[in-house]
Amino acid sequence: MSKTRTFTGSVTAVNTVTNLTAQGSITSPTLTVPGTGGNKLKRVSISAGADFLGRGNAVSFIRITGDGINGQHQLAAGGHGGQIVTTASSDIKPIVYEDCDIACAGGGAITVAGEMAETDIGSIGIAVTLEFEHD
Repeated sequence: MSKTRTFTGSVTAVNTVTNLTAQGSITSPTLTVPGTGGNKLKRVSISAGADFLGRGNAVSFIRITGDGINGQHQLAAGGHGGQIVTTASSDIKPIVYEDCDIACAGGGAITVAGEMAETDIGSIGIAVTLEFEHD
C-alpha cells in the first residue's frame, strides 16, 4: 500500500533552515510516517519557485529528517534567478526522485525543511510530496 504526505512553506532568508509544515486545507497536519512497521520512502516530488524580489541567484534544497526517517537526506529543489521584476514569470518544473528506498519507521515523526543558499533573492515557495510504501 502507498500513501503520500505533502508539505509546503516559504523560505524567506538565505542560509536558514525553514520547516515546511503547512498541508494546504488540512487543519491538523500529519507529520508521521504512515503504517506501523518498517516501511520505505519510495518517491520524493519537489516544486520550488522564487518571487524575484532580490537580484542575484540562489539554489534551494530540502532536508528530510526525524525519528521516523533513517538518517538525514538532502535533495536539490532547483535553481532560481532574482531580477527585481514583479512581472517576471517563474517556470516551475517539479523534480521527482524515484526509487529512493529510504527506510522509515511507521508512526515515526517526519521533519521536512527547505533552505535557500548562495544569494538572498527574496523568498522561495516550496512544496514537497513524500510517497511511502507501507504495511
